Amino acid sequence: MGQDPLYLIGILFGLVNGSTRFIWGYLMDRFNFKILMIIISIIEMGICGSIYFVAHIPALFVIENLLVATCLSGTFTTITPLFNKVFKDLGAEMYGLTGFFIGLASFLGPILTKILIKDDSDYIIIYSIGGGICLIKFIALFFFDENSEYVFEDIDTKVEINGEITTNRPTTISEDNN
Repeated sequence: MGQDPLYLIGILFGLVNGSTRFIWGYLMDRFNFKILMIIISIIEMGICGSIYFVAHIPALFVIENLLVATCLSGTFTTITPLFNKVFKDLGAEMYGLTGFFIGLASFLGPILTKILIKDDSDYIIIYSIGGGICLIKFIALFFFDENSEYVFEDIDTKVEINGEITTNRPTTISEDNN
């Protein structure tokens, strides 16, 4: 494969990623997160399972990479509002923490790929690992409830009340009854 498909992907990837966010935003207004993420996961698994075999066909290689751009935009468009819905007051902090780890993964991905890939046949291993991660995400989605708020475990905190240091720990119903 020559450089022309890569050049085309380089030009179109950001454009497709940015422009499809509007579509995902509209779909997010009409459908829930879980349905859209299941669709995204199916597309991702299809790409992981086929890109190795279609990479020598420039048109299909470009299409699959633009589907990757569409999936990325869909993921970020659908998860962003979910942080405040699930984590309430800590939504922005959790989103920032997630962004940090996404950035770290984006940085380490090419480094690990460079280390792991010795010849062209190693690419199928990388795509299989990515597909496996997508499969795990797909399965996890069936157990995910976007309408339930995540409750952080309360930890005992020391508080000074009237000169005495005490543990400020919320009591549970069973402790109140004792």
